[in-house]
Amino acid sequence: MPTLAHLALSTMWMQHRFDRVADFVAAALELGFGGIEASHIVTPAMLGDDDPASLHIRSVHFPAPAAPSPFGAPAEALLSASDETQRGWAVAQGYASIDFALAAGAGAVCLHLGETPATHWREWALAQRFLGGQRRAPVYAAALAEVMADRAAVAGPALDAARRSLAELASYAAPRGVRLGIESRVQHWQIPTFAELGLLLAENDPAVVGFWYDCGHVQVLHNLGFHRHADWQDAFAARIVGVHLHDTAGLRDHLLPGLGELDFGGILAALPDQAALTCELDWYYHAEEIVAGATRHLASHNKLW
Repeated sequence: MPTLAHLALSTMWMQHRFDRVADFVAAALELGFGGIEASHIVTPAMLGDDDPASLHIRSVHFPAPAAPSPFGAPAEALLSASDETQRGWAVAQGYASIDFALAAGAGAVCLHLGETPATHWREWALAQRFLGGQRRAPVYAAALAEVMADRAAVAGPALDAARRSLAELASYAAPRGVRLGIESRVQHWQIPTFAELGLLLAENDPAVVGFWYDCGHVQVLHNLGFHRHADWQDAFAARIVGVHLHDTAGLRDHLLPGLGELDFGGILAALPDQAALTCELDWYYHAEEIVAGATRHLASHNKLW
């Protein structure tokens, strides 16, 4: 009978429920999940004195455990910083995440690789037009083109900084046997775009650096018109290190599987056998909903048994 044992549950769901990771782990295992993903909400205080190897951690979502940023912006934004002091601090947080994964017995770290200085308000306005039903109007196409042109004009230095950070992190991860997955992000101003991911993967050893396929994020930007979801599967399936599984409806993500538009059968079929599988579901869902949605729409597929 299909079970949830092949799936990890992200600590996203522990918010407003547990103050200690160990308590969340116990709850996740009781629900039937095989382990957890320690995300960037995890702090040293939440870990306490517990041995990371005892926490059933299957993957780590950088930066974890998270440290307060002395620069205001979080580490995940600063991997693409032009200021070398800030970028260096963010890379150091990446090293700590790799060390944490190693101590926990987790083989993979999910990376947010930074962002560009493109204006956020243009993308916000585009989203409002989408929500207002203008997706097929000429004014929408013009707004989409404006967002893309604005990002393209300013992305170069940030992408170069992100490439340096990734190279440093890959050099640190390789001898430790930890794989890095570059996550697909939910905002176009973030790194990487489809083309940028292709560049980053081509520059790095497949044994060390791959793609962290956040299927919900890819679908949101598909819905906005930035790319075709299927292109990510076609181009990068062989490089998938892990996947964040959650449903989407329009621009709303981190939904229970079955509440939105994603074809999880097709998504699971595209994954390599060794991919880390994480349910990244919002905190407000009840335990019974989590189990029912994940069992029916994820664990029921042959890929997982």
